[in-house]
Amino acid sequence: MNSENRKNHFLCEALYDIKALQDVMKDFHSKYFGQLLVKIVGSDTIPFFLITHNGSHLKLMDTVKQFETEFFRIEAIDRERCRGTVSLLRAFDYEGHDTNIISDVVRLEKTSTEKSIELRGISAIQLLKPDMLKGKFIIEPKW
Repeated sequence: MNSENRKNHFLCEALYDIKALQDVMKDFHSKYFGQLLVKIVGSDTIPFFLITHNGSHLKLMDTVKQFETEFFRIEAIDRERCRGTVSLLRAFDYEGHDTNIISDVVRLEKTSTEKSIELRGISAIQLLKPDMLKGKFIIEPKW
């Protein structure tokens, strides 16, 4: 297996693992505690961004709601063809404006928009904290 195929294999496997973890969080149900894992984590989503071969973040556009994002949730993975289906996560700053600047993001919101992506142009995956989907933040007063 050449290095390009090996890298694609690892990316597909990593996304498959993320999808499996999301499924466990969503589907685990205890007769005593209900959906305890979702309650503990606060979400059924493991957000991430993808880094392309040229070092930039992959950005996709939602043409209906008119926003661009680089934050995603894995919905499905085709390990045979090394393709993934992601849903777009909309990023907001503390004022509620769309942003793609990671240091300004205080909340991610799930959307119903899904895109199929070819993983051959992707070099790396960076996971983000699931609590970014909770949208809870506190602004301390200056005085």
